[in-house]
Amino acid sequence: MDASAARSPSHGDLSLLSLAQGDESGEALSAPAAIAAVSENQRGALQRWVLSLALVNFDLDMGPDVEFMYPPLGISKEEKDNIAFSSFPDTAVFGDGSLVFSWRVREVPLDESQCTPPQIRDVTAPERHASLRQRSRRTSNLLARHGSLRSAGRAARTFLQKSPEEAAAPESHASSRSTSYIYGYTFFRQKRDPAIRRGYFQKSLVILTHLPYVALFGELVARLGPMFFEHGLPVLESFVQDVIAWPSPSAGAMLSLPLLGQLLQVLLPHGNEAQNGDWAKTATMPRAILASVPQTPLLVVFRSLLPSLWLLWECMLLAEPILVVGRDPRTTSEAVWHLVDLIRPVLCAGDFRPYFHIHDYDFKALASRNKPQAGTVLGVTNPFFLQTCHHWPHTLQLGSEARGDTVPPGQEKRMHAVLPAVGFTSTRKRHVSKDRVLLKEMIAMAERPSEHDRASAVLRRYFSDMTERFLAPLNRYMASLIPADFDLSSPAEAPRVRPFNRAAFLASLKAHSTPLRMRQRSLSTASTLRHELYTDFLQCPNFSLWLQSRIAAAEEEQWQRRIAALAAGDVETFGRTRPEIETVDLYVRLVEELRTIDQQLARPVVNGPGQRWRTVNEHEAPPIHGAPRALEAQRARLQTQLEKLRATMPTDLRAGLEAKRDTQ
Repeated sequence: MDASAARSPSHGDLSLLSLAQGDESGEALSAPAAIAAVSENQRGALQRWVLSLALVNFDLDMGPDVEFMYPPLGISKEEKDNIAFSSFPDTAVFGDGSLVFSWRVREVPLDESQCTPPQIRDVTAPERHASLRQRSRRTSNLLARHGSLRSAGRAARTFLQKSPEEAAAPESHASSRSTSYIYGYTFFRQKRDPAIRRGYFQKSLVILTHLPYVALFGELVARLGPMFFEHGLPVLESFVQDVIAWPSPSAGAMLSLPLLGQLLQVLLPHGNEAQNGDWAKTATMPRAILASVPQTPLLVVFRSLLPSLWLLWECMLLAEPILVVGRDPRTTSEAVWHLVDLIRPVLCAGDFRPYFHIHDYDFKALASRNKPQAGTVLGVTNPFFLQTCHHWPHTLQLGSEARGDTVPPGQEKRMHAVLPAVGFTSTRKRHVSKDRVLLKEMIAMAERPSEHDRASAVLRRYFSDMTERFLAPLNRYMASLIPADFDLSSPAEAPRVRPFNRAAFLASLKAHSTPLRMRQRSLSTASTLRHELYTDFLQCPNFSLWLQSRIAAAEEEQWQRRIAALAAGDVETFGRTRPEIETVDLYVRLVEELRTIDQQLARPVVNGPGQRWRTVNEHEAPPIHGAPRALEAQRARLQTQLEKLRATMPTDLRAGLEAKRDTQ
């Protein structure tokens, strides 16, 4: 096994076929038990990080089913089904062992669901009626499954060209168009057990959250899973109490998080900036987990595909749809996360799914025979997708070496039968230049497992810098759209950021070029390739999202500059030398900015998921008491300026302005 894949347990990187010692047949889970309920206040603290924990079981009659959730979470039937099916590997290449992987499903809120809310076991309640609830749940699921089969039958009669897999997929009429997602970080355990009718013990423990911190939650579930399957429910209770005590997540924070008797050092990302690990050069504490970076190194995941990384970067940047095919959910999920990470700080505007299957309620929307949606990235393990998505412009096929795992005896032929050939097929011709010196160095370092981490850090930094070089002309043009500096004479209504003009930008690009090198071995000139690349970007959804974010940042920068000008100006000289109308205008500006800051200070701090999951309504939340220091300092400076300006005014004018202010 590759040394970089068989990482230490402290990093939560379990081998595909790893199996801890001890009794894992599920006895710890079979005894009825109840654990402490989570109060409303505790739930609010917990859901800053974790929505709930779910145990998913493979039922021989019903298939994957959510056995319980702790603490209980109000989810729809669509969400319950998506959670259940997403938590089981859809792969034929798997023996006894455990697997850590992640997935992402769309929220389908209860008020958008067309199904009856599911009944899910509450492990905080006594199990006096467990058998009755089990029979009731089984009956409900069988009825629901019967309805799904009837729907699939109607679909099959309507579309005779559909395969059995497509006909069995859930109809998408109940799918949500929500732009919010639930992330699942899964520890799957499989072990032969002759006492079970199916012959296997198969369960998954899942951490459900709203946060895309793949490394952090992968580490958490990799530690939590084995302990839970050995000791049962009390482990979950301890885990929840630990998370409740954690501080709120904040951008760029370095945190020490207690977890089941140990301490994790975690570095959170700063917005969508790439986490390149600069802190590691000077940090004296144990190496921290980079929360948003998959723990299997980029070099390992794409070991046989290193020459394709430049074209993959370009396709991701331009929101091209990509089908990622691998042998197991961990391989595909880590590849998809790395692809999303490759273009930071550009956000992926499309729908990316680290692990996707035919039972997802969005299956027919995302994997139909129609033209794929821009920016869609699907990580799949079922070869059926190669048929359904054969018309996709880009297909990335990962091999077994992406994980560096060994193959169980007797499964070599079976593995080669289901795995596609490794490679990246694309209809796009690369425009950017490939760094062949770096590529040669990375290929050499791939043969030395001890250097995988360092090489991956170099590779990730390279593509992060490459994205910044690509954005340089856009940032330069955007800077020209932001109004000039402010002073005390600036109008009360701040000038807006001027609109982005594509023709003007392309003219600026032609005049100033870009630090990004274009491909040289091409029939087209570098200027033509550059123009085509940026034109394609301006037409893709990633640009729209980038522009929206950039305008918001520019408006924030404008406000900060306006406040700085008001706080630093000589208001006393201004009040004594300027006409009264200008003095009154400045007074009004100061009052309005103070009111704006007061509104921000009174706004409740919102930590955690969206409104749907919060236990306290945003409008009912008490005002924050520990206001941000920067706002408080700005308010103090503006208040001082206001007092100085008032002192320069005639008594009658001052009284009139104060009376008007009091009535507002």
